[in-house]
Amino acid sequence: MKFLRLLFVPFALLVVLAWRMGLPIRFGQILGTRIGHMAGNLECYLCEREAGLSNGLDFWYYHGEPCSAQLDKMLRRVIFIDRTPFTRICSMVKELLFGLDNIDTLQVDRDIGNFFERQNPHLYFTPEEKRRGEAELRKMGIPAGAKWVCLIVRDAAYLPNLAYHSYRDSDVTTYEQAALALAERGYYVIRMGVKVAKAMGVIHQKIIDFATNGQHTDFRSMYLGAHCAFALSNGCGIDAIPVIFRRPICYVNYVPIEYLQTYHKGSLAIWKHHEKDGKRMTLAEIYASGAGHFMAAEEFEEAKITLVDNTPEEITAAAMEMAGYFAVPGFTSYGGTGTELLAQRDFWDAFPRSNSTYNQRPLHGKINMRIGAEFLKGYQ
Repeated sequence: MKFLRLLFVPFALLVVLAWRMGLPIRFGQILGTRIGHMAGNLECYLCEREAGLSNGLDFWYYHGEPCSAQLDKMLRRVIFIDRTPFTRICSMVKELLFGLDNIDTLQVDRDIGNFFERQNPHLYFTPEEKRRGEAELRKMGIPAGAKWVCLIVRDAAYLPNLAYHSYRDSDVTTYEQAALALAERGYYVIRMGVKVAKAMGVIHQKIIDFATNGQHTDFRSMYLGAHCAFALSNGCGIDAIPVIFRRPICYVNYVPIEYLQTYHKGSLAIWKHHEKDGKRMTLAEIYASGAGHFMAAEEFEEAKITLVDNTPEEITAAAMEMAGYFAVPGFTSYGGTGTELLAQRDFWDAFPRSNSTYNQRPLHGKINMRIGAEFLKGYQ
């Protein structure tokens, strides 16, 4: 295999020289091991390409094996992904000779250009896959015409080798009250995931622990996420599937606060409380401390800031607020009393328009998000 790769090198050099002479050839790497980047980065790329911001003959290759066979299949319908080492070698030769210049997006997997609200999803299910999807729902016990909520709870079992992200973890037990409330409202609640720390302890005919009951498949995961009424998530890679298919998301236990997914139309959010010296920090204190963009558990520890998870009541209130909006026929935007709307305006007026600590580019475009009304009262 190593010998065969060496045979690609002279051909790769010719391709790179053709690029140097003006042929619009580009190479892009897909982080196949992380479904959030595998889905989100590519949808942002496809939106920006449709908008005319990205041009050329683009060739993609995987870094790591794709974590979802179904997502891989759907991506191959809309972009060219090289199954051989050739494109990777072309990229390496290009970087060696002329520096790194691979395909990029405005902000990785964040739609700061607000293209999602103006463009349709670029990935799609074939008619045969749609028929299969409906049949799979019946096998799971979800009847025709039913609505469901995808419950996404990142915990310690997800990427345990990346412990610096542990500040984003939550306990699924604290979501059980919300799951029951949604089930009583008529929704099926599907707990998503593959690697989770523990099963849900609540039993209800409309609550399906998809992550632990042996029903998980890549296809089902994609179909469920793409067609849910909305997702209830603490911010995890799998929620990129509802996002790229323009499904609403209710974010709870979200951190860091300055990385809120503000571009996502129909989204609602509450965050983990920040405590220092035994007192809950105000929003101004969070922003001033820099904790609004901390990206590692060690940063919170060094700043002596303790993150406190949302209570079951706070999670339930946010989920019920979300469900209430989408129960309104013809819903197009969030409502609320004059006082509630004023609180939302004041929050976003004070919200920092930060740049990413990763690439120093803006994190936000037009704000399409709402903060949970009851939760926000505690920060006024």
